[in-house]
Amino acid sequence: MKIATKPVNFIQKIRNIETPQGRAINRFAQGLKEEGFSQIHQREWRGTHYMVSGKKPSGETKSYLLSSGGYAQKTNKTTPVTQHTKTRKIDKSFRNEYGNEIRGINKFQRIVNNSVFDTKVEKRGWVY
Repeated sequence: MKIATKPVNFIQKIRNIETPQGRAINRFAQGLKEEGFSQIHQREWRGTHYMVSGKKPSGETKSYLLSSGGYAQKTNKTTPVTQHTKTRKIDKSFRNEYGNEIRGINKFQRIVNNSVFDTKVEKRGWVY
């Protein structure tokens, strides 16, 4: 089953005003827009959770998973090193409703010919 993804355009922002979850989506979408992200989309995620994501022209992506108890943030940034290799940094953090980080990980991947060659993970905050 495919989950419906909707672009957060002017019409969708008007529709979002009707619910508290929609107003939160609008705030996070505005924050993504101010950081230079475009192609901002939203979708429902497991009942009361919602996801908002955006993409920069450079290929960097950022996603927020919103819930009543806080939100999770994931940033995916790829940097070319040579013609056949690049590095990818994935930053995942879990935050409470006030925006304070509870725990997070940084994942560094070396990609050779579009295949993950090795991965290094650094954990921070509360232990999983």
